[in-house]
Amino acid sequence: MVLVLDDVGVDRIGVYAEHPDPGRTPNIDLLAREGVLFRNVWASPVCSSTRANALTGRYGFRTGVGDWIHGSSGIGGSGTDPGTGGGAGLGLPLEETILPEVLRHAPSGPYSSAALGKWHLGSDDDGLLHPLRSGFGYHAGSFSNIVDYFHWPKVVNGIEHHSDVYATTDTVDDAIRLTRALPEPWFLWVAFNAPHRPLHAPPDELHTFDLVGSPDQSPAQHMKAMTEALDTEIGRLLASMDPVDRAHTTIILLGDNGTEFAATTPPFSPGHAKGTLYEGGVNVPFIITGPRVQVPASECTALVNVTDVFATVAEIAGLDPVAVLPEDSRHDSISLLPYLADPAAPPRRDWVYAERFFPNGPGPYSQYSRAVRGPRYKLMHLEGLVGSADLFFDLGTDPFEQENLLLGVLSDGAQAELDRLQEVLDRLRVYG
Repeated sequence: MVLVLDDVGVDRIGVYAEHPDPGRTPNIDLLAREGVLFRNVWASPVCSSTRANALTGRYGFRTGVGDWIHGSSGIGGSGTDPGTGGGAGLGLPLEETILPEVLRHAPSGPYSSAALGKWHLGSDDDGLLHPLRSGFGYHAGSFSNIVDYFHWPKVVNGIEHHSDVYATTDTVDDAIRLTRALPEPWFLWVAFNAPHRPLHAPPDELHTFDLVGSPDQSPAQHMKAMTEALDTEIGRLLASMDPVDRAHTTIILLGDNGTEFAATTPPFSPGHAKGTLYEGGVNVPFIITGPRVQVPASECTALVNVTDVFATVAEIAGLDPVAVLPEDSRHDSISLLPYLADPAAPPRRDWVYAERFFPNGPGPYSQYSRAVRGPRYKLMHLEGLVGSADLFFDLGTDPFEQENLLLGVLSDGAQAELDRLQEVLDRLRVYG
């Protein structure tokens, strides 16, 4: 089961302890105590591309999804991302092979599958059957973002209905039902809308904030309340599972990008948040629990990309993705199972990559920014309508990316790493 949080950076998860006031996330913190917390995970800086990365195991320049997508229901993008290109109409191509299609080839028998919550991978032209046509056996949730968490258009297997159930609660209701009803083995993709805008006060029983009487009506307070409500409902989902089933279920929890800039507070920078390639935009929560975890309550500092969800889930099912993918389909995913056995296992990546481009599709692109980091240093190439810029940071001494090392004299070690990371960016562009 994969749980996707929308607009939740590491600054908003208590167990990460990277912010002095993250809000309350006791159930997600409990997952970390039961499993492995990954500290250095990169997603895409916006939602649709991260979803495509995880489900295909491929970077956006291969799938054509580098920005958020206009959907057939809801409001598309939030319109609040720094440097937004306005999204694009092209969705995830149907010829892309996604996880539920791979899992049909499992040695133990084909997996049943369902996509719940926010889809945000289909376009107006794709139609509301896009999740099913892409490869899932069942779909229920919003097709993209919603304008009202309490009254919203819910799509069930291609048919649009109306829901008056709080969206986070509705998604968990469906997840609880399907964990009991789907034939085993099963794969559940549970992608929450929360805490993406619109800002609101969740049902009182789901959070502890006084959003009516408090003088602090900031976006950060609302986001923390919405995240706590999400955490409460995740707790209800986990508590609903039979203990034996829960013990045999691998759960991967991840954020789709960093926290929204309006809800980002010091020491994190609003200008380095969601939508950007700074750490605040791409470094996301990522926790795995389940029977493969040998050292509970452990932390892994290895470099990880959200594309790695693909190979990890496939290997859990006993599959080699290369053996079941089309010959011309190159994936960028690496299995994380060795880290579940030993969080200190030798690193499987010596760099991670992220990008944002628009419009979606095969190009040409009006803006195309990319970033790559190694264990310590990070290189960003920003390319837009008004020119381009390169930035180089030492994350070991400058985790909030305040000092562009390219403006000074580089040490021999920094220069060598800059050359290496530049070569990675050049190679990805060539092979893309």
